[in-house]
Amino acid sequence: MTSPASSVRRTAKFVLYNIAATLVLLLALDGMANVYYAFREAFVSPPVAESLYTEYDRDLGWVNLPNVYLPNLYGRGKYLRTNSQRFRDNADFTQQVPSGKTRIICSGDSFTLGFGVDNDHTWPQLLAARASNIETVNMGQGGYGADQAYLWYKRDGAPLDHNIQILALISPDFYRMQHSSFNGYGKPMLTVENDRLVTTNVPVPRSMEVWSPRLSRAATALSNLSITRFLRRAFRLDTAPVTESRKERNQETSVVASYMLDDLLATNRAKASVLVLAYLPTREESGGDVGTSWRKFLAEYARQRGILYFDLAEDFHHLSPQQLDQFFIATGALDFPGAAGHYTEAGNAFIADLIYRRLLANPETAARLHAQPTSAAP
Repeated sequence: MTSPASSVRRTAKFVLYNIAATLVLLLALDGMANVYYAFREAFVSPPVAESLYTEYDRDLGWVNLPNVYLPNLYGRGKYLRTNSQRFRDNADFTQQVPSGKTRIICSGDSFTLGFGVDNDHTWPQLLAARASNIETVNMGQGGYGADQAYLWYKRDGAPLDHNIQILALISPDFYRMQHSSFNGYGKPMLTVENDRLVTTNVPVPRSMEVWSPRLSRAATALSNLSITRFLRRAFRLDTAPVTESRKERNQETSVVASYMLDDLLATNRAKASVLVLAYLPTREESGGDVGTSWRKFLAEYARQRGILYFDLAEDFHHLSPQQLDQFFIATGALDFPGAAGHYTEAGNAFIADLIYRRLLANPETAARLHAQPTSAAP
């Protein structure tokens, strides 16, 4: 005869077994669903926008095609046009600055390119619209690291005479410097050897055109799965030495960036141009500490070299959530991977206003703009 205690133990084991089996089943279903969505995101979702208007470049990884016109790239009427010099501008530029004009070269990534808005509403073009004598050259490119923005300027921007160069950066631009590819596309890297700045990974290896970027997106999605994060923690793959390694990597990047900026400063001075560093905030860091270390790096570098630095993140920290929503593209608003978080037309206008006022507030740049400096920047 079975004792009551034995019966209770069997019942408890049966219940626990079914609970465990159910949990395993749910985890398996969750994992399969996440894997499915990861690969659907990589292989079914639309291609990155840059694939529609760029091509492989042995020196830079990728660069704009010349004379492209996509009338509805970012939506009805939101066009992208490049000139014959591969810049996102509606006309070509002469080598010399036109008489009576002040030419500003705007270097950066997709936030400078104007991802999501048409040519007329990028912050470089809106900056030009602030005064009739300003002419801006848009040398922003989607996915570029600070290193690629520098190398493109040195190759194709520096040959143009100009009065001011604005290097506009977001914090990911520094992390991109640490890798030889971005989303599966190869890119050059900078390093310091024997006290000299050296470009490596050139000619840039060609990606597998279609499959490499998509496989990279799938790998990124899979690395973010809950089960992947659990396994990393379980096998102690996310440990303190990794964090320390990341700190060391960032320190190495700051050294390389200093050499890069030194060369940029020397190049501008040789052309009688003023170099301006600008930090552009992303949606994720509004009101937070994301990017603080790179903002401090730029501030300290600018202080030591005595050059202009515009930290625009501070201006965004004072905005209300409603204002921030107006300035950044919302998730799902554009059917391109990575579109969310870029500046809207209003956001680009806000950036253009901030930069213009700060240029006017500084005697050196105000003189280049043929304007009287204002008493203070906002």
